[in-house]
Amino acid sequence: MRPGRVLYGASCVIFLASVQACSQPQQVNHSPCAASNAVIQVKPSADLSLKFGNDAIQTALDTITRHVGQNDITSTTELTGLGTDAAVRTAEANGKNPKPLDKAVLAAFLREDVVPAIKQSPTCGFMMAGVSTKRDVSIEDVYLENIGDKHIVKVKLSNTGQVGARFIKVVVRNMIDGMKPQSGQTDMVLSPGQWRNVSNPQATLPMSDIGSGKKALIVIVQLSYAKEAGSQPLVYQEEWKYDAPSQTFKQSAIK
Repeated sequence: MRPGRVLYGASCVIFLASVQACSQPQQVNHSPCAASNAVIQVKPSADLSLKFGNDAIQTALDTITRHVGQNDITSTTELTGLGTDAAVRTAEANGKNPKPLDKAVLAAFLREDVVPAIKQSPTCGFMMAGVSTKRDVSIEDVYLENIGDKHIVKVKLSNTGQVGARFIKVVVRNMIDGMKPQSGQTDMVLSPGQWRNVSNPQATLPMSDIGSGKKALIVIVQLSYAKEAGSQPLVYQEEWKYDAPSQTFKQSAIK
C-alpha cells in the first residue's frame, strides 16, 4: 500500500458506484454524486495527517475539486502541484513545518489517489474523515417563476451560519432532454440570516414540454463560499429535478 492512501470510509459505496458508472458511460446521464450529501470521505495515512493536519489536506482537496469542477485545469501534474502548495501554506499557517520528503509523500498521495478520483467523479464532495461537514450557506428552494409568457428557474440561498458574512459564488445549470445545457453564474455576499433568490433571466424554459412531462428538467446548483474574500472556499453541489404532477422541484436522492 502506498503512503497516504486511501479514499474510502463511510461513503465508500458512493465512490465504488461512480467507478462502476464510469465504466458504462452509455448508461449514465449525471454523476451519482450530484445530490447534496454525496460525499466521499478521504482518509490519508496517520503520518500525513500528523505532518500536515487535516485542515491542510482538506484545503488540498477543495483546491483540486474547485479546479476540476471549473474545468480550467485538467493536467494531473498541475492539479497535484496546486493541491500540494495549498496544503503546505495551510499547514505552515497552522504552525506545522512539513519537510521536503513530507511534501513528496503528500504529492504522491494526491497524484496517484486523489486527483484521479476527483476527475472521475467531479460532482462528488471530497471530505477528510473527521472534518465537520456543517454548511453555513444552504440551498433552501428551487422553483419556477413566470415572466410574462416565459418561465425561469429561481434558486433561494440563505446564510444559516451564526457568525460572519459569506462570499458566495453560485452556478445554476439547467439540463433539459435534447437541449444544450443553460448556465448562469453570480457572486454575492450574505450576512447571517440573510437570503437571496438567484436566476438567469436569459435561460427561459419550454414549459409546454416540461409541464406535460415530455422533457425532463434537472437543475444543478453549485455553490462555493468562503469566510472572507480570497480565502479557500468550500464547494458543494445539489441536483433538483422538476416533478410535473406536483409542479415543484424535488431534490434528487443519493444514488
